[in-house]
Amino acid sequence: MNQNKHGIIGASNCGCASDDVAKYPLANNPYSSALNLNSCQNSSILNWINIIGDAAKEAVSIGTTIVSLITAPSLTGLISIVYDLIGKVLGGSSGQSISDLSICDLLSIIDLRVSQSVLNDGIADFNGSVLLYRNYLEALDSWNKNPNSASAEELRTRFRIADSEFDRILTRGSLTNGGSLARQNAQILLLPSFASAAFFHLLLLRDATRYGTNWGLYNATPFINYQSKLVELIELYTDYCVHWYNRGFNELRQRGTSATAWLEFHRYRREMTLMVLDIVASFSSLDITNYPIETDFQLSRVIYTDPIGFVHRSSLRGESWFSFVNRANFSDLENAIPNPRPSWFLNNMIISTGSLTLPVSPSTDRARVWYGSRDRISPANSQFITELISGQHTTATQTILGRNIFRVDSQACNLNDTTYGVNRAVFYHDASEGSQRSVYEGYIRTTGIDNPRVQNINTYLPGENSDIPTPEDYTHILSTTINLTGGLRQVASNRRSSLVMYGWTHKSLARNNTINPDRITQIPLTKVDTRGTGVSYVNDPGFIGGALLQRTDHGSLGVLRVQFPLHLRQQYRIRVRYASTTNIRLSVNGSFGTISQNLPSTMRLGEDLRYGSFAIREFNTSIRPTASPDQIRLTIEPSFIRQEVYVDRIEFIPVNPTREAKEDLEAAKKAVASLFTRTRDGLQVNVKDYQVDQAANLVSCLSDEQYGYDKKMLLEAVRAAKRLSRERNLLQDPDFNTINSTEENGWKASNGVTISEGGPFYKGRAIQLASARENYPTYIYQKVDASELKPYTRYRLDGFVKSSQDLEIDLIHHHKVHLVKNVPDNLVSDTYPDDSCSGINRCQEQQMVNAQLETEHHHPMDCCEAAQTHEFSSYIDTGDLNSSVDQGIWAIFKVRTTDGYATLGNLELVEVGPLSGESLEREQRDNTKWSAELGRKRAETDRVYQDAKQSINHLFVDYQDQQLNPEIGMADIMDAQNLVASISDVYSDAVLQIPGINYEIYTELSNRLQQASYLYTSRNAVQNGDFNNGLDSWNATAGASVQQDGNTHFLVLSHWDAQVSQQFRVQPNCKYVLRVTAEKVGGGDGYVTIRDDAHHTETLTFNACDYDINGTYVTDNTYLTKEVVFHPETQHMWVEVNETEGAFHIDSIEFVETEK
Repeated sequence: MNQNKHGIIGASNCGCASDDVAKYPLANNPYSSALNLNSCQNSSILNWINIIGDAAKEAVSIGTTIVSLITAPSLTGLISIVYDLIGKVLGGSSGQSISDLSICDLLSIIDLRVSQSVLNDGIADFNGSVLLYRNYLEALDSWNKNPNSASAEELRTRFRIADSEFDRILTRGSLTNGGSLARQNAQILLLPSFASAAFFHLLLLRDATRYGTNWGLYNATPFINYQSKLVELIELYTDYCVHWYNRGFNELRQRGTSATAWLEFHRYRREMTLMVLDIVASFSSLDITNYPIETDFQLSRVIYTDPIGFVHRSSLRGESWFSFVNRANFSDLENAIPNPRPSWFLNNMIISTGSLTLPVSPSTDRARVWYGSRDRISPANSQFITELISGQHTTATQTILGRNIFRVDSQACNLNDTTYGVNRAVFYHDASEGSQRSVYEGYIRTTGIDNPRVQNINTYLPGENSDIPTPEDYTHILSTTINLTGGLRQVASNRRSSLVMYGWTHKSLARNNTINPDRITQIPLTKVDTRGTGVSYVNDPGFIGGALLQRTDHGSLGVLRVQFPLHLRQQYRIRVRYASTTNIRLSVNGSFGTISQNLPSTMRLGEDLRYGSFAIREFNTSIRPTASPDQIRLTIEPSFIRQEVYVDRIEFIPVNPTREAKEDLEAAKKAVASLFTRTRDGLQVNVKDYQVDQAANLVSCLSDEQYGYDKKMLLEAVRAAKRLSRERNLLQDPDFNTINSTEENGWKASNGVTISEGGPFYKGRAIQLASARENYPTYIYQKVDASELKPYTRYRLDGFVKSSQDLEIDLIHHHKVHLVKNVPDNLVSDTYPDDSCSGINRCQEQQMVNAQLETEHHHPMDCCEAAQTHEFSSYIDTGDLNSSVDQGIWAIFKVRTTDGYATLGNLELVEVGPLSGESLEREQRDNTKWSAELGRKRAETDRVYQDAKQSINHLFVDYQDQQLNPEIGMADIMDAQNLVASISDVYSDAVLQIPGINYEIYTELSNRLQQASYLYTSRNAVQNGDFNNGLDSWNATAGASVQQDGNTHFLVLSHWDAQVSQQFRVQPNCKYVLRVTAEKVGGGDGYVTIRDDAHHTETLTFNACDYDINGTYVTDNTYLTKEVVFHPETQHMWVEVNETEGAFHIDSIEFVETEK
């Protein structure tokens, strides 16, 4: 991806940060880069079809983070998530802000109607406003950690600055008097920026409404009712975003009737849903009046990715499926998109297979491809199955598991650029399904003539923290498959030329309707498993996040299956979000009986649905369920006809009963007191972070009503303990907020590492390491830089393991300390007591944990028993911290066995103290030995480095490595590569991904080699002349193949009638060199012939005589390089490879311009 070039203007001359800079950072905004319109406009459809745009990639991650934010359980948790969100908005994996990316992506399908300065101003103001919000967030974080008059004053100041800036650039969502994010003729291009800025503004106002009294915000004059402002702006911002989304939607819909026009329209709908509508759908959940506590938020909309069909990535190479001659068209493609339907879940797919043939030989199967689908789907919490049918069905079927698929790799085939199909698809399942892959397998004929061409197309939406989703990190799952013709012409009778399209739902749409006893649970009513007669599904008006239920008369809405907590003692209030043109009475029936509520009309008949058309109404009577699972039936009364009632969702709000008792208070006091020294200014020496968290759990269980003062005092104490614990912890991000970030340090992990949050064992996050896959261990590691360490000092790594098998823990400095943990899962029983907090009685749970830990602490153990303890500590000593090499400490956790696993958390690396006596002497001796060995290794490495560097220098003609030596070929590059590969200690022995002492020089040389390879490929007029991409770009007959030897690919002609050829373009009347590296095996000759349109030809011949040296025949055949000069007189060129007998191996073919 393009790297953003930040321009900084108005920098302070004195080098100090003035108050104006701190409060008004726009002039010093490092994100205010100018947009490069030339790289954005008129992007060919060939560059983006079947590819998610950069902005949409970031938007998927942003939207998923917003879902997490709405469920944030505390202010501290909220702040952490919002910091993460800001990082993604201002510069995610691409390094550019969502504002830059979204404008650039939209310009590939939308006309530019404003000057670049308007867009640059919008980008700068958006980025600047988010930076102002970040300034506010820093003040909020400081105040949250240390609430006093000074921190409150700073917080109020930064809040007002940010609020004013959002008011300026958003202008309350005005459609006629827009700010810099709503300028005339730029509203659609800037809409993703507007939606993101609006979300931050609403989040800011939500904080003011929730916490502002504690800041003294409402003591100011004039008085501002921020709660009213929040509610008002939610509606205004929603309506603005929907209005301009629809404007763009309708403009693109009217652009034309071709398949290309539909693909542009479809891209707009898909990516603007991800960049705008998903964010807008969250606005209503920011209304603190209705959602004062954390809320489970679900997106039920379906994202349809581009149809799978063969695409020629170069317009010169043939007709793609959407080409005009193939007759695919807007209407037929759009009609293939299903109408709104239930939010059910895919169980499996029954795929029908049929033949692709040519009209001249209709009985000859050139391929067998996907003809039709029967998607078998089920409602939440139900075993009932129904089928969604598309395409044409045959007797040849394959059944594919459909649960939790986050990626599909399809193989599209193309018969003579007239007939299309999908002959293979690999479905990737998530970790809950064992990370397995299900495969649909058709058939491709590979012998004879007129065979199909195939193309691999990978379809997915990115993970939250990865561009390519993984079984543990994904955001969307497959919900439907559609086989469609899209209007494609059918050239063979009784055969089907078709495409396949995939629909995806967000992972927040839960397969089980589980009602949470600690937060508000929202359930979209499109998840009903039995729809009432007369109920229809209607499209999302743009702010719901999915479809709606509609009735035009009275009757049942449907039945919803839900899962209440097992103890069934929690009470709930019920409410619904609805719009209606008439007064209605809604009844809800379940195991708790029947409750009813009168709901007033909210809109007039015939009006368009807007945000203000909907109301949220709560039932006056609470419920206490008596069965789980339960069936919730919703019915609309009284009798009416020809009216409109729309229902979005039902919500369950927990009623929290008092569950504290005196013994809980005493246990909490004891746990907190045990953390501190007598003077209470520090933690006791042996206190671990796990103990601090568990003490906090006990305090959190206390009743505010009964023990409010005690709880406050204890919380202050335990928070102080946690701060002390965090301050001493040298590990970054102990809560695992960011894994595999682009930052140099922090956590790095393999596949198979997941993050769990909550549960009975950890207050914060924990990591789970799955079993290894064959030779691929599961691991997570972090490096603590030497700058954070002290020489000749002891450090301790602590943690808590819930359970593990073959967990290896390594601490590495200039030596390694190795620990293996096989911890039984023996802390608590599987059945939790009824009296619970968040479903678990944490006070009683902690007593059980403490009992087990007491046994481990006081029982004498041998080495095997010590490996089974839940708590662990591992010690390592530092040496003199020689500045010539970074001697940091690596903390590594890994599972290398296929039946191993681990769950662990509360990891910390802390300083124990300076070494002394025998420990110091031993470390000094070890450090001397290590330094001597390091010197020997460096001398050997320097020799290899100089040889490799000299070899690489020979590849280039300039010092900047921008021009390749015209005399060198691929063999020279491979020779240099072999030298670089001989460098040792590139990676650590513990985990391959950890850099070793020679990593930097290896990387330096490898990068230069990569540049050489790139220049070699770029200068070669022959496409894929090194055969690294198989036979791509080559026309090949049977008997021609590409084989691999290590990292080298080479063409093999195994029979005299085999042949490969390629047509390409050159600059006529220039001097070129044809250079071929090949070997002839056996008798006969091998030929590489070049010719132009003027019938000028040159041929390079390889035969056994090449190995006759001074009358002696060399039997050990090796590759030889031959070349010939050629002056093409025409633009079009052909290269052909053939032989007379034996075998002919070609390493590379290069046609290089040497002189203008």
